[in-house]
Amino acid sequence: MTTLTLTKALGVLAKSSPFSVSTVTSRKKDELDELKAWLFVQQDIETDLRKLLASLQGEKIIFLCGSSGDGKSEILTRCISEYQDKFDFHLDATHSFAPHQSAIQALDEKFDEHKRGLKPLVLGINIGMLANYSNEGDTRHQEIKESIDRFLSGQLNNKLRPIPDGSVFYLDFEQYARFNFQREGGSYSAFARSLLKKLTCEDVANPFFLIAKKETETRRGDPRVLANFKMLSVDSVQELVITQLFKARLIKEQFITTRALLDLIHHLLVGPGYLFDNLFIGDDNELVARLTEFDPVKFHTRELDQFVLKYELSLPDERLNAFLDAMANEGIFLDRSNIKQGSAASLIRFFSLMRNEDFGNNFHHDFKPIFEEELLESYAQVWRLHNEFDNTADKKKELRKFYSLDLIYGIQRYANRNAPELLNIQGELFLSSFGKVKLTAPVELKPDYDAIHQKMHITSSHFMAYLKVGDQSIKPIAINLNLFELLQKLKDGYRPNKYDKNAVVLLDEIVEQVTDMAKSSMTLKFYDGDVRYTARQDDGMIVVSEGA
Repeated sequence: MTTLTLTKALGVLAKSSPFSVSTVTSRKKDELDELKAWLFVQQDIETDLRKLLASLQGEKIIFLCGSSGDGKSEILTRCISEYQDKFDFHLDATHSFAPHQSAIQALDEKFDEHKRGLKPLVLGINIGMLANYSNEGDTRHQEIKESIDRFLSGQLNNKLRPIPDGSVFYLDFEQYARFNFQREGGSYSAFARSLLKKLTCEDVANPFFLIAKKETETRRGDPRVLANFKMLSVDSVQELVITQLFKARLIKEQFITTRALLDLIHHLLVGPGYLFDNLFIGDDNELVARLTEFDPVKFHTRELDQFVLKYELSLPDERLNAFLDAMANEGIFLDRSNIKQGSAASLIRFFSLMRNEDFGNNFHHDFKPIFEEELLESYAQVWRLHNEFDNTADKKKELRKFYSLDLIYGIQRYANRNAPELLNIQGELFLSSFGKVKLTAPVELKPDYDAIHQKMHITSSHFMAYLKVGDQSIKPIAINLNLFELLQKLKDGYRPNKYDKNAVVLLDEIVEQVTDMAKSSMTLKFYDGDVRYTARQDDGMIVVSEGA
C-alpha cells in the first residue's frame, strides 16, 4: 500500500475504474481490491435480501430490481459465494447466453430452467427490462408476466419490504431510497454519510487516511488533492454535499446510483479544481451537471455582489486578507497576484461550503444567512408531518397551516389569476368570463385528514396531499419540491412563467379537478365591475339577487 499515491488510490472510485462494476472473477486480489473493500457499506436492501435468502426454499423467484448502476450486481456477487449451492443466480438480466439470443429469450430460458429445477431463482434486473419482459416474454411464463404487471402497476402492498406476490418477491431499490427526510443520524442520506466517513475517517485501519497522512507529512503528495481530502473529512462539509445531491434528486429528478455517487466523490477530490469548485463545475460528470443549477455564485444578493465588485477591483480589506492568508496556510491557494475571472466565484463557493465551520477570522460567516436551505427545511417539515400523521388534534393543527396558508390559498390564487378582482377573495373559484362579466362558484376546500391518516406510501421524492371539496374527496395530489416552491411564491403574488412548466402542469390538474366539482354548485356568482350578483337554485327555481 505504501507505493500508492492518494490520487491513484482514489481512482478506485471513478466510473472508468474496473472496480466500478463487480463481476464473479477468480483473479488474484491486490491492494486496490483492499481499498475498494474498505469502502463497503452494507445497504438495507442487501440486509433484507440476505434475510430472504436465509429463509426461502423451493420454487421461488426473487427480483432485485432498480436502475443501472445502483449496485445490483455488487450485492449479488457478494451473495453468490455464500448461497450459490442453495440458489440459482442471474446477475444481469440485460445479458443473453448466446450471440443469436435476445435478453428476453435468455429470461425465458432461465425461467424454464427454474421450473425444471429445485433451487429458488435470484435475478438482478432493471425496471425497464422488467417492463419489457412483461410485454414480450413468452406466454408459457404468463404467471410471471402477470406478477410483474401487478408489481409495476402498484397493485401489490408496497409498504412491505420485500414485496411478496405468491412465490415471487420484489426488492426494489426505489423502496430503499438512499436520500430521504427521516434524517437518520442527522443526515439526508445515512448511506452517503457512512460512505464518506469510511473514506475520510482518521482510523489506523483506513488505507486512504494513512496514505493522505503520509503524503502530508512528507510533502510529496498533490497539495490540491490533500486539501480536498481534508475538506471532505469535515462532517458539516459532508452533509452539505449530501444536501446538494438531495436537491438534485428532488428538483431535477436525478436518480443517484452508487456508481454515480462514487464517481462524484472521485471528481470532488481529484477533479481539476478545489472541492468547492469541483462540486459545481465539471461537464463530464453527470451529477455535477445537475448540481450546477445550485451554484451559490448564482445567488445575486446585494452583499455578494458588493463582495465580488470589491474583490475583483482589489480594493483594500484587512479582514479578507487575513482570511485568504488562513486559506493559504491550510493549503487552499488562490492566486491573488494575478486575479483571474472566477476567483471571486471560488471564494463564494468556499464561503457556502464552510459556512458551518470556524475558519481563520470567520470572514465567511458574514454571508452565512444567504446560503441557508430554508425551502428544503420547510418542505422536509411538511413531508415529515404527512409521514408521521396520526390523526390527533395536535398533528391536525400542525398540518392545517400548510393546507390553509399554502396549498388551498395557492390553488385559489392560481385558479383566480385571470380575475384580479377575486385575488383577495377566499372561498370562490373563477369559472369563466362573458365579456366583462366574471362567473365564479363558492368552493369549500379543506384537508381530508382521514385520507392522510390512511395513506399507503410516501416516497422521498414527494408526499401526497389530500383535499375535500365540501364532503367529497378529490384525487390525491403529489407535492414535490418544485410544486411546493411554486405554492410558496404564489403567496407573495408571484405569477408563474415558462420556467415553472413542470410545477404548473401539476397545479393545472388540481385546479381542473376542483373546478369540475365547483360547476355542480347550487350557487353561482357574477361580477360585473363593482356590481356582484348571486344566483341560487331553490325548489327548481333560480333566484338572482344583487350582492351576497
